[in-house]
Amino acid sequence: MAPEPPAPSVAASPPVLRPIRESDVAPIARWYAKATVVAGSPSPLSDLLDSSGRLLVLTEGDSHQPVGLVLATLDDPEPGWATVSLLAIAGTEQRDVAAQAVALLEANLNRVASHIRAAVPSDVGLALYFWLRQGYRPNVSAERLWMTRDFDT
Repeated sequence: MAPEPPAPSVAASPPVLRPIRESDVAPIARWYAKATVVAGSPSPLSDLLDSSGRLLVLTEGDSHQPVGLVLATLDDPEPGWATVSLLAIAGTEQRDVAAQAVALLEANLNRVASHIRAAVPSDVGLALYFWLRQGYRPNVSAERLWMTRDFDT
């Protein structure tokens, strides 16, 4: 008897970066305290929900559950700039997921900004190398390390 052919593989839904929904808050709250932070510093989740920036969630796979959280502000620090003040990813060792979030964010922001900057976490660690691999360059401003990239180059 011949072995059964393998079932056709079904590709998982591609990652999506979208505005946060009320239904996202509880799932994010479960992983947020232990998230891998590659930009900014963790703030209480309630503070993020009240912020004036764009709070976005990254979902991946067919579950569409949030696996990342991004806070970005337009025209900060000046017109033409976008600032990423938080990029947090559920779990540890999630560089691929973080890179997907950055690519989706850039695709969204390059229509409305010429430059982007991300705040490097205060403990720096591997975050600096993560941003370098994404094509960003270091810049110190107001005694803070930022990783910057120009969209128009």
